[in-house]
Amino acid sequence: MNPGYILAVTAAALWGLTYCLDEKVLAEISIYKLYFLHSLFGVLLALSIWLFQGNSVGDLITLEAEKISWKLLLLTLVVGSLAALAIFGSIQALGASKASILEISYPLFVAIFAFLLWGQVITLPVLLGGILIFVGSAIIILWG
Repeated sequence: MNPGYILAVTAAALWGLTYCLDEKVLAEISIYKLYFLHSLFGVLLALSIWLFQGNSVGDLITLEAEKISWKLLLLTLVVGSLAALAIFGSIQALGASKASILEISYPLFVAIFAFLLWGQVITLPVLLGGILIFVGSAIIILWG
């Protein structure tokens, strides 16, 4: 089996646990403080792994050798940060279960943006699956 499937399911389970934990934490602190702490821990964890792999801090902060679009890098950092703040806000306002049901509709948006930005073909199974997830989310929210 492709390890990507195992990692994807592991990520889904860990996100499920994170949402539940964040719901309780967000009852006590602001979304901005929680985002800061999540980010700080992520930086420390990533730095530790980076250094453990034999890389240097200098290699981490220089991207000259990489063929990277700085505009694209900045855009993904901004969009990812806004998405994280939005999900924390929705968890705080709706609770972990409802927020996660709506947020899980993102595969439909991934397919749409991949088509609009990169011209990737939206296959019928992907389109139907995305629509079913979105409709399923709506059913749970409206009648659940």
